[in-house]
Amino acid sequence: MPEIVVVERALVGAVSEAECADVLVLAPRVAGVVDGATAKPWDDPGGPDGRTIALTAAARLAALDPATTAQEAVRAVTGDVGRLLDAAGIGRGAGSAASFAVVHLGSRQVWRVGEAHVLVNGRAIPERPTGEDVVARARALVLRSELDAGAEVERLRADDPGRAAVQPLLRALVGLRNRPVAGYRNAAVDGGDVPPGFVDVVDLPDERCEVVIASDGYPAAAPSLAEAERLLAERLAADPLMIDEPPATKGWAPGKRSFDDRSYLRVVVPRG
Repeated sequence: MPEIVVVERALVGAVSEAECADVLVLAPRVAGVVDGATAKPWDDPGGPDGRTIALTAAARLAALDPATTAQEAVRAVTGDVGRLLDAAGIGRGAGSAASFAVVHLGSRQVWRVGEAHVLVNGRAIPERPTGEDVVARARALVLRSELDAGAEVERLRADDPGRAAVQPLLRALVGLRNRPVAGYRNAAVDGGDVPPGFVDVVDLPDERCEVVIASDGYPAAAPSLAEAERLLAERLAADPLMIDEPPATKGWAPGKRSFDDRSYLRVVVPRG
C-alpha cells in the first residue's frame, strides 16, 4: 500500500529538545506537525502543559484510520485532550492547547487547526487572519515606542515590555478559542468543541505531490529545510525583537536558540 515519504524533517526547541512543545507526526499514512501552546502565567500548574497536549494529539493523529474525515479526526483529538484535562480536574477549553497540520493520505487532504505554514508543490496555502495578529502588532507598537525613546535592543530582548503589555490581550484571546468572533479567530485543540469553520481542509492533487508543513516557529514557509533555516537566521539577525513584518507575540530572548520552538516536515505524497 502506498505510503507518505519523508524527505526532510526538523524539530528544534527554543531552549532544548526536552522542553520543545512542537511534535512531529510520522506515520505511513499521516504526517505533520503539532504545536503545543507556550506556557502562560495564568496556566494551572497542575494541568497538562502545551507539550503534553501536543504529544497526546500527535499520538491520536498518527493512529488515524484511512477512512477518517477531518471532522472525525478533530473530534478524536479533542476527546483525548479533553480526557487529559478531566483527569487533571481542569475544565475542557480552560487549560493549555495545541494547533496542528497534517497530511492524511486516505483522504488526500491536508487538515489544519490553528497556525501552521503549508506549501503544496511550492504554493503557499494562505493562513486565515487570527487574533494573534492583533496581539503581535500591539506588542510591536510598545517595543517601537521604547526604541524611539532610546531603549537598546539588547535590554528589550532581556526584559520585553511589549510581551508584558499584551498579557491581558493574550488571556482574552484564550477566552475566544474556537468561538466565532469576527476578526479574532483563534483555532486550537483544547478539549472543547472545534466548529467545522475552524478546521482548514486542503484537497491534494491526484498526482504525486510534495507538501511542506512547518510550525510558526519559522517566520515563513519555505520549500526546503535549508531555506527555512536561512530565512529564520536572517530574520533573527536583522530583527531579534520580532517586530518587523510579520510581527510575533514574543521575541528572541538571550540564551535561547530562537524566538520559539520550531518544526519542519517535507514529504512526498504518492499518486492517488
